[in-house]
Amino acid sequence: MKKSEVLLKTTSLYLVYFLYTYFGSYIANMFPTLDSQLVMLILDILFLLVIVLIYKKALKKDFQILKKDYTVGKIFKVIAIGFLSIIVINVLVAGITQLLFQEGSVDQNTQSIQNLASLSMLYTVFKTMIFGVVAEELLFRESLSDLIDNNVLFVLVSAVIYTIMNFIFTSDAFNMSQVLAYFLPALLFGTIYVKNKRNILLVMFTKFAYNLIPLVILISGI
Repeated sequence: MKKSEVLLKTTSLYLVYFLYTYFGSYIANMFPTLDSQLVMLILDILFLLVIVLIYKKALKKDFQILKKDYTVGKIFKVIAIGFLSIIVINVLVAGITQLLFQEGSVDQNTQSIQNLASLSMLYTVFKTMIFGVVAEELLFRESLSDLIDNNVLFVLVSAVIYTIMNFIFTSDAFNMSQVLAYFLPALLFGTIYVKNKRNILLVMFTKFAYNLIPLVILISGI
């Protein structure tokens, strides 16, 4: 596929994601008999199906490479290192927040999950463990991989775009600690991606583990 075609495909995916996410409440108002969270769930599922279909061959290829080149132990090692690195990042962000702004900080991932859970637990589980792991990684990592060959540039660009898109939808005002809370984990996920021959499945597994802990804590009421 030509670069121009890849650019058009990627741009279209981002445009669709932005439009339905940003204007989701307006779309929900078009169906007054349906709950707004149900409308968003339906839209997210549709987007998930579309993007998985688009990248079906890439996912299949990554799965075959994973079976051939990675043992179960090696996979768990990548996940464990990634997970522990994110914990360190969250501690650093909390420390920076405390130092610069003199206030405590909950990591942005946990905060987002808590905000979702206050609306719908079912939607929270789907958004956190399925959509956030599969659709978002295909959008913010895999789609850009076809456009940017240089690993360093790819990691930086994907992290910047991920930060901007998440900041638009979850924050009311500019806050440097929140920017770091999105940007630094995104740098890590991008690094995991390029260090493992751009295998998106390993990033998905790591993000699944990252999202699972706060979700379990929330559900269990700890």
